[in-house]
Amino acid sequence: MGERKKSWREIDKLRDRSRHTRRTEEPKSMLEKALDDPRLKKLYLKEAEKLFLGPKGTPEHDEALKRLKESYGKRNFEEVARDYVERFGLPDEWGDLILLLDLEKSPNIVCDAMEKARELVSTKGPLEKAGFISKLKVLSMTSKDPDISEVAEEILESFD
Repeated sequence: MGERKKSWREIDKLRDRSRHTRRTEEPKSMLEKALDDPRLKKLYLKEAEKLFLGPKGTPEHDEALKRLKESYGKRNFEEVARDYVERFGLPDEWGDLILLLDLEKSPNIVCDAMEKARELVSTKGPLEKAGFISKLKVLSMTSKDPDISEVAEEILESFD
């Protein structure tokens, strides 16, 4: 199951060769053998990806992100969101980023989140894009902070 199928060229080479000679194939290393197993390969790639994520690949990040999602709509959301952004920066996931647009006392975070969402919206479907535009319209009309309104209007103009 773990070994790959030989090509016809390799099969022909084996037929042409004398059976009385030694095999010249080098034995596979433990890593190569492990990567032949799809389950182990998936685990290996997941761990390697965590290395490239930096602090966002840690269990602390997962816990902080879980707290951010659970606190949405509650009194402590502002505090949890500010703490998350201070420690890990803006989230990379679309849904988590959109949550930050509801912060009232952190205009810098909201503006940065709008800018990052603007970059990501091209990879999203029409439903997410329409939702983002609706959110920007609401923010441009109802935000008490002039910076938030200005950035929202600027992004809306780029969609027209």
